[in-house]
Amino acid sequence: MITRASSFAVIVSFAPIFAAAAMAQSSSWELGHPDAQLLMGIDLKGLRDSAAGQTFSAQMKGQTQQLGPASFAFGFLEQIDRIFISSPAQPSPPAAKGKTAATANTPFLAVVEGRMPLQQLLAFLPGTAHRYHDVDVYRGAKATDASMAMLDARTIVLGDEKSVLAAIDRRGRALPPSSAILKRAQALAATHDFWVISNAPLSKFQPAAAGLPNAATEQIARQVKGLDMGLSVRDGFQFEMSLGVENETVAAQLSRLLPAEIAAAMQKQSQLSPADQAQVEEMLKRLRIEPDGAHLRISFSLTAAEFAQQMQSAQAALAARKAVPPVKPQPKPAEPGKVKIYGLDGGVREIQLSH
Repeated sequence: MITRASSFAVIVSFAPIFAAAAMAQSSSWELGHPDAQLLMGIDLKGLRDSAAGQTFSAQMKGQTQQLGPASFAFGFLEQIDRIFISSPAQPSPPAAKGKTAATANTPFLAVVEGRMPLQQLLAFLPGTAHRYHDVDVYRGAKATDASMAMLDARTIVLGDEKSVLAAIDRRGRALPPSSAILKRAQALAATHDFWVISNAPLSKFQPAAAGLPNAATEQIARQVKGLDMGLSVRDGFQFEMSLGVENETVAAQLSRLLPAEIAAAMQKQSQLSPADQAQVEEMLKRLRIEPDGAHLRISFSLTAAEFAQQMQSAQAALAARKAVPPVKPQPKPAEPGKVKIYGLDGGVREIQLSH
């Protein structure tokens, strides 16, 4: 069963790993929500064709047995070329018919393009298809389940039922004048491999009842009013993010809070070797976090040569871990037994042995 919350979380959780040249096809732009407050673009095919993607793919294929059921998900992702996600902000309580922001799921639509393994997809869809116009729409058994529709042999849409049906209605129509967020998305898509734009706090898009990992993260998230983020692996590694906040004072405060949070997180990585720890610390020195008016600018970059070196180091570390034989767990010592002595004046006496 595919729930709306789990579908959105799975798609988003794969984004940083498989991101590459973002979407530019008009067919995808026209399917998204016209009132979208969040847009995201991923191009998995571009990543697979890149040097970094080929290295990663070779590593994953070499670990097929260790991956177990996850190998199926990896094989499925290899058949996807692009993903485009749009979502309006979480509906207000009146629009959600009395639901509060904590219980209302946010509408979303994911457009997936590639070599669609239809038979594999059908195995995850309950019931039979319902015809809407000329498209088969698979509805979940519950209201909270996602709906899915296959628009053609290379395109499916996934999301809440209302968003899926509206996307089918928009298919083939001329695009309306670009909104401000759509123009920003198209500009980011031209230069970045993975991008995300939000015109609202990210809490407006998280699944119902989803929480944040700690109080500090929640404090930071509450201050963020919008987000523009892009990542590229076309020539080296480039990452940049702009967080819109309440005012200049908040931006200055976050510029001091974020580095402290990153440093605290790194201190918890006790499993890192001293060499790995030193390398991570050196990389963090290149992370720039600076206030810019009511925005917080975050950036990090590596040249093509530096990125290649990091990939080689990661490969070497992985190979070294594989070369170390696993430590066999030691058998637990037998628990001390008990002895019963019969024939005593006081009756049977039980003595606990110490070893």
